[in-house]
Amino acid sequence: MHSISPETGTARSSDLMRTLTAIEAGHPVRDWQVDGLPVWPLIRLRWVFAEWARLYTGMANPVGAGTALRRMLVGVLEQQRARREDRNGEDRGPARRDIVFHSDGLSMARLGSTWVERFCDPLRAAADTLGLSSLCLTPLHKRHRPRAGASRWIQPGIDLSNLGGALRSRLWPPGAQLPALETVCSELERGGFKTTELARSRILFDAGRLLAVSNYYSRFLRRAQPRLAFVVGYYSLEGMAFVLACKRVEVRVFDLQHGVQGNMHPAYAAWPTTHNNEVHTLLPDGFWVWSDWEAATIRGWAQGRAHQAVVGGNPWMDLWSPDSEWPGVAEARQRVAVLKAQALGRPILLVTLQYGLQAQEQLEPLAKLMRHSKDKFMWWVRLHPAMLDRYEEVVSRLAETGAPHDITLSTDLPLQALLPMADLHLTHSSTTVIEAEQFGLRSVLTSAYGAELFPRQLAAGVAKLEEGGAGPMDAAISALLAERAAIPHSQVPLATVDTLKLLLQPPMPQVGKQ
Repeated sequence: MHSISPETGTARSSDLMRTLTAIEAGHPVRDWQVDGLPVWPLIRLRWVFAEWARLYTGMANPVGAGTALRRMLVGVLEQQRARREDRNGEDRGPARRDIVFHSDGLSMARLGSTWVERFCDPLRAAADTLGLSSLCLTPLHKRHRPRAGASRWIQPGIDLSNLGGALRSRLWPPGAQLPALETVCSELERGGFKTTELARSRILFDAGRLLAVSNYYSRFLRRAQPRLAFVVGYYSLEGMAFVLACKRVEVRVFDLQHGVQGNMHPAYAAWPTTHNNEVHTLLPDGFWVWSDWEAATIRGWAQGRAHQAVVGGNPWMDLWSPDSEWPGVAEARQRVAVLKAQALGRPILLVTLQYGLQAQEQLEPLAKLMRHSKDKFMWWVRLHPAMLDRYEEVVSRLAETGAPHDITLSTDLPLQALLPMADLHLTHSSTTVIEAEQFGLRSVLTSAYGAELFPRQLAAGVAKLEEGGAGPMDAAISALLAERAAIPHSQVPLATVDTLKLLLQPPMPQVGKQ
């Protein structure tokens, strides 16, 4: 089992994945149950993400109970106000629907005057062409408005369910079978890892919440009686609750790829075999992925089980085809053209920031590089949607560099409008490496952590790792720009309507290469 490096005090994704493999091979974690529900998938992912937060952000549990309660109360009032301001965007249609979508609440982009859910809305448009009705459930307290497609904000219901589940787990603890729990914790702690997420009380707390939120979703699904369901980012607690609800009402559910996957992502790689080769209860029936590379990762562990990978491409890319007539696309391209003109001929470096990282991991090296390069480049700095609360911090740090840059429009405008106009992409570990490749744009990865996530792009020369300081980084950027060699645009399947039609035909077919 791998452990935390004593030199750096961190662990890479490969260390975490090897640790999981050792735990799953040596201990009966697949037998862990709460109220009869196999909970290892939930605990696996909550442990990994908690360790990532501790090692790379310095925060283990950033949100306390008091903060969460205040957020709930404010959220109820905010939802009422948001609904009044966006009456046309609130879905008040019939209960029955052919397809139900569950957004992650973060995958939103402004196009023209409205906000588009980047992965659900294109598929909903495809469903419309097939005469199918759909419902989109949108969580989180931030409510983007006006909405391009009618949806239903559900966070207050999730909050109340979470509260009920938490109280039940405290006052009437459910039955639990967690064999070898203490041994697993001891092994992890010897490797330098923390085990807060594996405390028995924490497992009961999280499982109680998941079961309560699943009951909430089940009510939606029983009314809707859909033929199919999709979820963006199934691996949150609420996402798994939606998956469980779909299983309970016997609706096939697919995860929609929204970011990097591969062998270093614990939600998509190396799931252990279940007893009798059965389906993992908290994992979706299928995975809609962008390419054969992601599909191969899933098929590597899912052989012989009902979990399937469907190569459907990135639905958001449908909107950015040359002949796209989606409202707001042409305007976004025009605004980026104006932004490009402000570069005054300088090469444009698109920097995509990753959320959660401490300043010394990302912002400070970027500021030093910008200061070193002076006015050689034009920097388009884009914040991850989950780090918008750090906007002022980023603005303040980069203003001190004196280098020409833009943050506001580069963050607000859709990524697919920016990529064709940039000359190079720079990131710590953002999924944009994949999307940059789709536009024939090279990427520079600034961390070994990020390099582990994109082995295919590195092997193909689409991406380059450079961990040096400002001087070596400047030299690497200049060398890549001097080459001016275009890379082939990656082949992205865009037959969204055709794929959707296939998924609606039982039994579920295999789509894409095996």
